[in-house]
Formats: sequence, C-alpha cells, structure tokens
Amino acid sequence: MDDGLLADDFALEQEQKVLETYLDLPRSAPSRRTVPDLTKAGAQWLGSTYCARHIMRRLDGLTDPPAFWTREQTGEQASTWLWLRHKADYLKAVSARYAGSAPLSRAFCIPEIEVSRSGRYERILLLLAIALMELHGVRVDVLTKPEYSHVDGFVLVPGQRAVVANWARTDEEIWAVDTVTRRPALREYSEALGEAREHSVMQGPDPEVRLRSMAGYLDIDWVWLVERSREMSECGTASIVRPRSRHLTVESLDEVFAFLASLAPDR
Repeated sequence: MDDGLLADDFALEQEQKVLETYLDLPRSAPSRRTVPDLTKAGAQWLGSTYCARHIMRRLDGLTDPPAFWTREQTGEQASTWLWLRHKADYLKAVSARYAGSAPLSRAFCIPEIEVSRSGRYERILLLLAIALMELHGVRVDVLTKPEYSHVDGFVLVPGQRAVVANWARTDEEIWAVDTVTRRPALREYSEALGEAREHSVMQGPDPEVRLRSMAGYLDIDWVWLVERSREMSECGTASIVRPRSRHLTVESLDEVFAFLASLAPDR
C-alpha cells in the first residue's frame, strides 16, 4: 500500500480536482480504465476517498444518526480503516457529528467461508478495524449469511433515502455511488440492517463483550490479543513501521491497541 500510494502521489493529486466535478452528480461509476496507470492501492484510495466525501456531503443537515452498511469482508479490505488517513478523519467526523444522539451502528456481512479462507493475520486486521469503530462509539453488527454479500455499501436515513457508496469489491469501477429514494429499495436496505442486528455474532451490552464474541468467530485467542495489544501500545507502532506516503498514518493503530490493552484479558 505504501509503495503504491507513493508511486501514484502526483496522479492522485491531479485526480483530486476531478472529484469535485463528480460530487455534484447524483450518481456516478467511473471505470477503472479511466485511470489505467494507477496501482491497486491508488485506485482503492481514490475510490474510498470519493465515497467518504459523497456520504458526508449528502448527510449535511441530518440531525438523527443514520445507519451504515459496509462491504468489507476481509482483512485486506478492512485494513484501509487502520492505515488510510482520510478514513480515520471520516470516522472521527461522523462520530463527532452525531455525538450525544443515539449510538451509531455499522453492519458487516462476513460469511464463514470468507473467515475460513482468510489467514490469521487477515482475521486480526479485520478485528482491529472493527475494534476501532467500537472505540469511536459505533456499535458493529456482523451478519454471516452469505446471501447478503451482494448488498451495496450504504448509509440509510430511515424513511428518506439511502446514500449508496461502493468502492470495495467493485470489479470494473473505481467507485459506484447513488442516492436512492425508492421505497422498495429502502425497505430492502432496512431489512438487511434488521437482519444484521438480530443475527449478529457480536451480541452484548458493551464493546468488550461484543469484541470477545467477534474474536471467537474469527478464531483469535482473546487473551493473546489483549496482551499483544498491550505490548504494541507500550512500544508504539512507529517504532516498528513508519509509512512514507502522506496518505497513510499509524495513529489509528495506536489508538486501537491502547483501547484493546485497556480491556480485561480474561474473566
């Protein structure tokens, strides 16, 4: 990711100017072929950045907290929350905007087949990304039913609209965004969120209980996780790796390590 973003730095700076034009459109889905020289990391950064800006602009003026659904299913996809600077800023901005209101929620669909084919390091990255969201006051629900894998990434404003924003697992497009107001579609999105809440593997009254449940689902030893997080928190991520790209940060990793280190290693 670091190498790719460094190689694409100038191109991404130029593409930033194009993003403003797209933001004025109600929907867009530019082909990956429009930026053939970008690396995979650069294309992911561009898609993720645009989706975050698309969502924030279309939530302007909304006072009640919306509900989020994300398409990330693997550690590689979810690691963008841990590494990309704009993802950290986006997560903090959303949490700050609705601070003091009802808790925010974000749903994932992570079928068992995806867990079984993921290496341990990828499952750890996935859990760290989810822990980061819980740290910022976002209650995470994880649905395992594979039939929901195709659901768009979206933000639901109940009874009004769904802000669709896809960049993860889009084969041909850099991103695919829309604003949906059709009632049948809104019902489908609402039903997906309801399924996630009712059947989430992350059940429990507080982040620690929910994260313990998620660690169990991902087959990650909880005691090891907390103890290792304490070690990482003491030494700091920057003592191990320092990203060169200005689009990357280790601050989110340090935050989540400190958060996990504060939890009880065992009952």
